[in-house]
Amino acid sequence: MHRQPGEDRSTSPGLFTPLTTTLPAILLAVAAAVWGLFWIPLRALEATGLPARATVTGQFLMPVLIMAPVAVFLVARGKASGLSRWHTGFFTGGAFALYADSLLLTEVSRALILFYVSPAWSTALEIWLLKRRLTLARVMAMALGFAGILVLLADDSGLPLPRNAGDWMAVAAGMFWAWGSTRVRMHPEASHFENVLSFFLYGSVVALAVALVPATGLGALPPVEPVLGALPWLFLIAAVFLIPIMFMQLYACQHLDPARVGILLQIEVVVGIASAGILTAEPFGWRETTGFVLVCSSALTEVVVNRTPSR
Repeated sequence: MHRQPGEDRSTSPGLFTPLTTTLPAILLAVAAAVWGLFWIPLRALEATGLPARATVTGQFLMPVLIMAPVAVFLVARGKASGLSRWHTGFFTGGAFALYADSLLLTEVSRALILFYVSPAWSTALEIWLLKRRLTLARVMAMALGFAGILVLLADDSGLPLPRNAGDWMAVAAGMFWAWGSTRVRMHPEASHFENVLSFFLYGSVVALAVALVPATGLGALPPVEPVLGALPWLFLIAAVFLIPIMFMQLYACQHLDPARVGILLQIEVVVGIASAGILTAEPFGWRETTGFVLVCSSALTEVVVNRTPSR
């Protein structure tokens, strides 16, 4: 039977049965836990003298260089390599480029929570593109997510506005990821290599664009010596961490609905906040705690209460 692109395959027989979604969910949970520690190599590279803008850009360009020979081989054989998937890669890769910069421009806890309100954006996109019904549980999930943003961003003046560039980048990154992961879900015909290469290739375009913005917190453009000294570390991070984790994460995006992806990725929040609290002196008071609880309650409402299938 022919299926529409937005149909929920998690409730259909065959490849997307509930049994076969277990492996993608497990892989995504592992990837999320590792992402929770991503701020450590970012700041370690920054501590070597490599400015933030070069650190983030390098962690997108290095995977592209590593994967380039395979891409050339695929193109030579007339097969898809991911070069044409700019409309998806721009949003999936751009999301994490903005998110990585936000980790360096604001507190880890704020960047984590603001980015991981993305299940609210994903829920809205599922209703629009995947034809989900707007249930009370979904309204509650979205309301809790937005309430978390308002609490987190409220300052002493009571105005719920982002207070720095890092906050804005984290919010934008969540929106980018919601749209990008929805596109991955709606196009399961793309290979995993295509999704990963387009993620890094077009994410590097966003990272380079941000690097050209004159922001004090991102540092100046680096001289050649620090860049050359950081190349071995960039290669190691790309080969051992970034490429394998993105294969796991984007594989899961093809098998799980976008809101589910955002929910499982919130494991990063727990790991990231716990590691930041242990290893740094960053504050995490009542406001951050309340925002964290509201955002996670949004996720739990979506996954536990809302079980309405797609139309």
